[in-house]
Amino acid sequence: MKIESNTNEEELHQDNETDVEVKQVEEQLSETEQLKKDIADANDAKLRALADFKNFQRRSIENEIRATSSAMAKVVRSILPSIEQMNMAIEHAGDDAVVKGFQMARDGLLQGLADCGVETIEPVVGDAFDPQMHEALMRQDSEDMDTDHVVMVMQSGFRLGDIVINPAKVAVSN
Repeated sequence: MKIESNTNEEELHQDNETDVEVKQVEEQLSETEQLKKDIADANDAKLRALADFKNFQRRSIENEIRATSSAMAKVVRSILPSIEQMNMAIEHAGDDAVVKGFQMARDGLLQGLADCGVETIEPVVGDAFDPQMHEALMRQDSEDMDTDHVVMVMQSGFRLGDIVINPAKVAVSN
C-alpha cells in the first residue's frame, strides 16, 4: 500500500508542479499580452503626438504669414494717402520739373511697394464690378454697358496677396 501511496503522492506532486508551471506560463503569457498592449498604446500616443506637432508647426507658419501680411498691410495703408496726394498733384499741375520730381518720387514708392508684393488694382471700363476689389462710389445710366459693370475708374486700388488694402474706386452702370 505504501508503494501505491508513494505513486499517488508522486503523481499529485507532479500534477501540482504541472499546475504551477501552467500557471507560470499563463502569467507570462498574460504579462506578454499586457506588454504588447502597452507597446501598441505607446506607439499610438507617439503617432498622435507627432500629428499634433505637425499641426502645431503648420498653424505657427500660417499665423506668422498672417501676422507679417497684416503688418505689411498696415504700413502700406499709411503710405497710400501720400501716393494718392501725389497722383492728384501730378494730374492738376503743369509740366514743369517739380511735377516730374513728384512723378519720380511716386514711381519710386510704387516700385518699392511692388517689390514687397503689393499689387495695383486697375479695373478697366467694361469690367464686371467685383465688390471684393472695387468700391462703387456712384451708379450711372449706360445704354451700351451691361448692369453692374465699371463705367468709370476714379482711383486705382491696392492689394497685398489676398488682402485688399484699398479697393479701386469706380462708377458702376445701372
